[in-house]
Amino acid sequence: MRKEIIIVGAGVAGLCAALEIAKAGEHCLLVSTNQSERAQSNLAAGGINADFNNVTTHYEDTMKTGAYLANEESVKELTTHAPEMIHFLQDLGVPFQMDGTQLASRKMGGHSVSRTVFAGSITGKAIMSALIDEVRRYEAKGLIERLPHHCF
Repeated sequence: MRKEIIIVGAGVAGLCAALEIAKAGEHCLLVSTNQSERAQSNLAAGGINADFNNVTTHYEDTMKTGAYLANEESVKELTTHAPEMIHFLQDLGVPFQMDGTQLASRKMGGHSVSRTVFAGSITGKAIMSALIDEVRRYEAKGLIERLPHHCF
């Protein structure tokens, strides 16, 4: 008997969860009210903060910008693993803006240094397109089944 893993939502988080499950050789259902191409994640424009040089200041800026209300451990995890997430997305083909051979970055969101990597003004759409392409590879293998237009 096959266990069924159901993921609700087909934005960045849902697609990433489905990919991790499929990479582990498990089947999952990705259920959403719309297809991934219409998820809110497509609308994210600014970029992703990831400090490749100083995770400590990234953590401090994030806590300060959030008025110290965010969970410290969660922010630590986020800021520590942000660079590897950028590399994961690059490997999927997200066309982040480059400055020569380095990722271009800009200063955003109350941060003290430039650490926001971006794909022009369509960062969310670029990320979603790359994730959808990767999910489709696992759909073809029968490990991910997408069920758009479903409500609970």
